Amino acid sequence: MKVLHLFSSKVFAGLERHIEELSFEQSKNLDVLVIGASRFKKNFRGPYFELNTNEWRYSPFLRNRINKALSSFKPDIVHTHGYKMTDLISKNLSNDYIHCSTIHGTKKKIKAFEQSDFIFAASNASLRKTTQKSMVLENWVCEDRFRNFKKEQPKKFIFIGRLEVVKNPMRLLKAWLNCSAILDIYGEGPLKKKMQSYIEENHLSNRVTIMGQQDDIYKVFQDASALLIPSDREGSPKVLFESLYCNVPVLSTKAGIMSDLLPISCLSETDDISFTKLVKKWVNQTDKLYESQKLLYQKIKLKNVLTAQEKEVRNVYQSLLSKASK
Repeated sequence: MKVLHLFSSKVFAGLERHIEELSFEQSKNLDVLVIGASRFKKNFRGPYFELNTNEWRYSPFLRNRINKALSSFKPDIVHTHGYKMTDLISKNLSNDYIHCSTIHGTKKKIKAFEQSDFIFAASNASLRKTTQKSMVLENWVCEDRFRNFKKEQPKKFIFIGRLEVVKNPMRLLKAWLNCSAILDIYGEGPLKKKMQSYIEENHLSNRVTIMGQQDDIYKVFQDASALLIPSDREGSPKVLFESLYCNVPVLSTKAGIMSDLLPISCLSETDDISFTKLVKKWVNQTDKLYESQKLLYQKIKLKNVLTAQEKEVRNVYQSLLSKASK
């Protein structure tokens, strides 16, 4: 089976790691190629074809280059990630491959995804009652990335993600105005300067630090008391599962899959006041917070690992191809 993954992105974060890990695991059993921007080639362990997928989505040059790549590789499955590439492939009517797509977050529109043959979605909220063939595919932990993980004494709260509006890290800073605990923020993005200014203006520098991006993700969880997710919209964020895999509890807004997974006592509405109340409730009760999610730690280790979830995806591919050959 030949599988081609296609994505458009400007930063390497959760979605991109999802594609890298899935495609690499698949390459152990299948013939796999990933197409994406040249800047990410160094992040991918498997075969990678460099193409400027960040061009204008309606560019005839982009469409032509992708079609040439498809003709050369001749995939059985084209798996698109995100709206832009899914929209482009869904309009390619002359094809002899199966088109699968993944909705990584909660989208306002999913029309392009509904044109694909099968949808993988981060959560039930992502699907928005679509009638298309689909399944919720929870994210996973790539165990190889955590071989050197060693739990240490917790001493800080952490945020991991893009510093952008939809992730709402400013909500986190507002919640920290009257909080004395240590907070380390890992990530890059357009809000970084605004956040740094807010930290300085509100005298938070002694307890809040923007750490930038950390490639060895396991190191971030080693001394963490809890992971904080203040997002307005989410899907099935990789860091959620990685945190629980490392026995680090999570406090979050009711975004994406969080309401389906976390205890209600560890969730807030998607507004600043509710999230601040949630942080205030737990910040000095970290032992109790740890205990409240103890059952989840084992669940993640059994179900939400890369090998198990990749097999789920492969089974879908095989089923679709079997039906197409009849």
